Amino acid sequence: MSGVKKLISWKYSFKRLNEEYEISKKRKQALDNLLNTGRISRQTYDLFNSEISEAIAEIEKQHRALLEKMSLKVSELEGQIRTLEMLLANFEIQHVTGEVDEEAYQREIGVLSVGLETARKELGMIKEAMGQISSSLEVSEGNIVQGEGEQPQEAPNVEVEVVEAKTEEPQQTTPTSA
Repeated sequence: MSGVKKLISWKYSFKRLNEEYEISKKRKQALDNLLNTGRISRQTYDLFNSEISEAIAEIEKQHRALLEKMSLKVSELEGQIRTLEMLLANFEIQHVTGEVDEEAYQREIGVLSVGLETARKELGMIKEAMGQISSSLEVSEGNIVQGEGEQPQEAPNVEVEVVEAKTEEPQQTTPTSA
């Protein structure tokens, strides 16, 4: 159950950051519109713009932190997939050579296949989310997010739980005599 909680945690962080980012972008667009239509002065614009820019910069830093954690998880999952594939290949070979009986083979191959499918799906979801984060960061880096003479504000650290795929370890089977 803790693996599910962790999965939900990174997804929640990703979703929350995207929502905050979209809201901040809409605020910036609304503020720009107010200035462009002459409804507010440049001084008022600058005041609100600095607040919005700080919020956007903080969200981007949190996105980068999440991206780093997700990169580590990708490496971990790729290692898990390699291990599961090696175990699967080993059981296939042992089955073909008669070292593993049919019942044990079916059971272990089923467990390994489920583990592989789960790890591959998770890897795909994380890579997709990373692509979304990367593209939103690339777009925003082209925009100025702080006013003239302002220094970027330090963003607080984001706590992100990393997803852990849980698979059952295959039981060692002894060769059966025929």
